[in-house]
This record gives sequence, C-alpha cells and structure tokens, in this order.
Amino acid sequence: MQRGYLTRVARLSSMLLALGLPGLAIAQTAIDRDQYVLDLVPQVLDLQATSSDLQIASSDLNAATSDLSENAKKLIEANGRITVRKANGGTILSVASDILFAFDSANLSPKAQATLKDISAIINDSQVKEVKVIGHTDARGTDAYNQKLSRARAQSVAAFLVQEGVAQSRIRSQGRGEAEPVAENELNGKDNPPGRAKNRRVEFVLPK
Repeated sequence: MQRGYLTRVARLSSMLLALGLPGLAIAQTAIDRDQYVLDLVPQVLDLQATSSDLQIASSDLNAATSDLSENAKKLIEANGRITVRKANGGTILSVASDILFAFDSANLSPKAQATLKDISAIINDSQVKEVKVIGHTDARGTDAYNQKLSRARAQSVAAFLVQEGVAQSRIRSQGRGEAEPVAENELNGKDNPPGRAKNRRVEFVLPK
C-alpha cells in the first residue's frame, strides 16, 4: 500500500516538475501521503489544461501566420498588440482602436506609432500587391457617424503607413462602421464593454 502511495506521489510530482513547478515535500505518514495526493491532483489537472490551451493557441498562431515571413512572425510575437487570423485564403492583422486612437478621435495617439511601424514593416516585407486598411467601430452612436469615424481612422492609419515607406498605390482604405462585429456589443440586453472593445479595431487585409 505504502509503495503505491509513493508511486502516485512521485508520478504527480514529476508532472508538476515537467510543467515548471516543484513538487511538495513528501509526507511521511500514510494519512498525510493520501491527503498530499488528493491535494495535488487538481493542481496537476489545472496545469495540464493550461498547458493544453497554450499549445492550441500556439498552433492557431502558427496556422494564421503561415504565409508571413519569419521576420514578420517575430515582429508580431514581440509586439503583443497585433492579432492575426486567416480569412478567404489571406491573412488579416488586427489592432484595437483603443491602442491607436483616443476616444471619438481619428487622430493617431503617440502610443500608436510603435505598433504601426511594425505593421508597416510586415507589409513592406510581404509580396502582396494590395493591402486593405479597414476601420471598424462598436455599435454606440448612429450608423452614419460610425461609418464616418471608421473611414477617417482607416485613412489616418493609411497615411502613416505611407510615411513608413508603404507605397500609396498598394493601400486601399475604407470604413465599415459597426457592420462587421467580431463580438457581441450587448449580452442579454445589457452593455458588453469587453465585446465593444474588440469591435473597435483596424484591420489590415493581406490577400494571398
């Protein structure tokens, strides 16, 4: 019986070590050993789930960036503010508008420059002939106002890309207002701020 407990403890401790956490000191009594195993199991299960989620996220990112150069992948990983997804065979880079603009403004904020410089480098590094810069808003305000704001924001971003060496002939800017949300603006009839934040974004479409 004692040997079985120790075997289970050793196995669970090894799993914790593999996941980057040290095992706890092994208790000397059978009762303590049994409690030790019971306490350890949920920790291991949580860590395994987290590890699995990270592996899936890494796999998804690899798939989304498959058409980009190694340099572009490094820029995206180092920046941390650029999300990537595949759509219609192309690659879509997305940056939250809250990073690029102040509230209700189409003027680029100072903190926008570093991210847009990375976006410019990725575009210049690519072989695509045309890049679409698309502004999106959440659902607050009128359709007409959101359309105007999203278009103005896309134009501001496009102008910055040109300053960074992206040929103007390669850029097509447009605003789509609140028409293409990626998250719910409301949940159960109530405002959903995290969802609205996701919808406020600028996308860069790089066709294959």
